[in-house]
Amino acid sequence: MVEISLPGMQNFHDQKLWQDAFVVLMEVHDTFDDMREGTNEEIVEDVIESATNVAAKIADGLSRADRRFGRQVLLDAIGMIAMVRTHLAVSWGRGLVSDEQFRSMDDKYATLTGSVQNTR
Repeated sequence: MVEISLPGMQNFHDQKLWQDAFVVLMEVHDTFDDMREGTNEEIVEDVIESATNVAAKIADGLSRADRRFGRQVLLDAIGMIAMVRTHLAVSWGRGLVSDEQFRSMDDKYATLTGSVQNTR
């Protein structure tokens, strides 16, 4: 496989920030994939979609050649992380996940928020 690299484009896969977002995204999938059908389908899809969007937004911000614009894209991810955390809280409130599962994912997203804010 040939890796294509455009001038100024960064490889987000190598960035710890994206890797952290990906790890928690995989935890979301591990937790929710088997719940995609039934009465809770909508909230499950909301959690998975919002978690995927966070990882994609971080990848977008890290891939920008214009660092200032890339930083703004990353800051936009903070609001998206709040959305994931809200969806997770709803899933916990509806009894879809245990206290431990909720805390694990929510803590990782809280840490990710701090990491995004500290990215220069």
